[in-house]
Amino acid sequence: MDYIKLLPDNIANQIAAGEVVQRPASIVKELLENSIDAGATSIKLITKEGGILLVQIIDNGSGMSVTDARMCWERHATSKIRSADDLFKLKSFGFRGEALASIAAIAHVEMKTKRAEDEIGTLIKIEGSKVNEQSQTATPDGTTFSIRNLFYNVPARRNFLKSVPVEMRHIIDEFTRVAMPHFNIAMSLYHNDKEVFELKPTTLANRIAELMSKKNTNDFLSVFENHDLVLVNGFVGKPEVAKRTRGEQFLFVNNRFIKDAYLNHAIASAYDQLIAKDQFPMYALFLTIDPGRIDVNIHPTKTEIKFDDERAIYALVKSAVRKALGQYNSTPELEFADKNVFNPVGFLNKEVVHTQSPDVKTNKSYNPFAAEQQWKQVQTSQWHKLFDTSIDQKESIHTFISSSSEVSNNGLGLTQETIDFEVIQLSNGCLATNHNGHFYIIDQRAAHERILFEKYSENIVYRSATVQQLLFPRTIELSKTDYILAHDLLDDIKDLGFDVADFGTNCLIINGVPAETIKGSEKELLESLLENYKNNSGSFAGDKRKALALSLAQNEAILRTKHLEKEEQIELINQLFKCETPAIRPNGKPVFVEFTNQKITDLFL
Repeated sequence: MDYIKLLPDNIANQIAAGEVVQRPASIVKELLENSIDAGATSIKLITKEGGILLVQIIDNGSGMSVTDARMCWERHATSKIRSADDLFKLKSFGFRGEALASIAAIAHVEMKTKRAEDEIGTLIKIEGSKVNEQSQTATPDGTTFSIRNLFYNVPARRNFLKSVPVEMRHIIDEFTRVAMPHFNIAMSLYHNDKEVFELKPTTLANRIAELMSKKNTNDFLSVFENHDLVLVNGFVGKPEVAKRTRGEQFLFVNNRFIKDAYLNHAIASAYDQLIAKDQFPMYALFLTIDPGRIDVNIHPTKTEIKFDDERAIYALVKSAVRKALGQYNSTPELEFADKNVFNPVGFLNKEVVHTQSPDVKTNKSYNPFAAEQQWKQVQTSQWHKLFDTSIDQKESIHTFISSSSEVSNNGLGLTQETIDFEVIQLSNGCLATNHNGHFYIIDQRAAHERILFEKYSENIVYRSATVQQLLFPRTIELSKTDYILAHDLLDDIKDLGFDVADFGTNCLIINGVPAETIKGSEKELLESLLENYKNNSGSFAGDKRKALALSLAQNEAILRTKHLEKEEQIELINQLFKCETPAIRPNGKPVFVEFTNQKITDLFL
């Protein structure tokens, strides 16, 4: 008996759709690229309910003949290549001939198309790879695709789709990646009949500014490096506009968006010593290279590219970015208070310059330990003493101690009593202690992260967070995708202790922050929260609240390089063992390792 059978076309197309069409954004990417390949100068994208109900693309491209309109829905039918050798001289986006067949296999599809030389257009309707109608129709020049009810016949795949805001964020990402390099094409995006983007043909700098929600191009530095191997051009952000989020980073090869950790590292390393380690530079770089020196046939999404000389590309990209940053930072600093400063054109009026040593007053009797005692003795009736400068210089033991001291108030720990014991802080950011016959090595950052995670989780559930109102509200401008993400999480962010409200297009206004957070830039605090959330959103089985609690805990946890005083070390360990799950971090990694005295002895036997 023969067991091997040839799969029917409709089943084969559904299997292929699993690689090509993962979510509505996948359809958006494929259809937008088809419109670009068709020479369109105007493209309109319309979506409903995050693309789950409708994805519609309207372009004024070349259109298709009657025969091509039917043939394009067959698997591996393409106008882009004729042989395998053509893969190494590609100038188009599409070439596999799988996208339309895969889309037709898992959705209700309608296509209207017409060439400029034809008097009448063609209408085709397909459901589950079956052509239900092919007829003539009146339609403008170009092609219109309407994709409805995605995964209607594959309910298991439909169940894996996320919420409307999440799917819409992915659509905006794909729209941005196509619209940015094609700045000479008019492109628009509407969601649920509301305008998201309305882009006119413009310059590259202005298109980048529009898509990155920048009011002007003053935050950009121009990059240009022409080499026999590759042409690198585009823009990078000034060091002072670096953010805590990775969202505004775009890398293109021959106008095709790619993801390449190696080249991203080249760009980031060019900013070494210019931005903090937890900040990410903004950039939109375009690499133009001979198609014969790259291979784009790596993955169906075509976002991965293999270079024939990756190290040389790395060096050239890093050099180009460093050159732009060097020109920006090359302005000499003038010491205006120095009368002997180099002054070739005489614009410094030396007679106006006065130098005077600052008058510094010191209190030689100041004792920080006495100040701590004084703080404890201050009564409410003596409120004016709270402003004593000698008290201000002592900020309790540490911010994290006060922020952690209330973790176990709802029964999370076994005891509320603190235990005094000997602790040693090791040079690698670990605490070593011996207690009740057990020797512990504790990661101080992991311990603090666990403490804060349980506290923030409790705050969200019971809405018990304390808000510190700001004297002057802060506004924060986000990218489109981060704005939609923040809007989706707004209620849960408020439960964490943020007083945040919508402030118009892509903007939020911050009126208050959690009282226990370390004071600093409220803008960076919220940006870090969003960035950490994107990294943690896949954890906790989709529990947004726990992901948010972990995100804030990661942002506020002390560093491993932080030196702790003896009281801080003891308090941190006490608070850790009051936690519900002290042994592991929220991501499942250990907080400490434990040795019994016998186990330590056995190591030397």
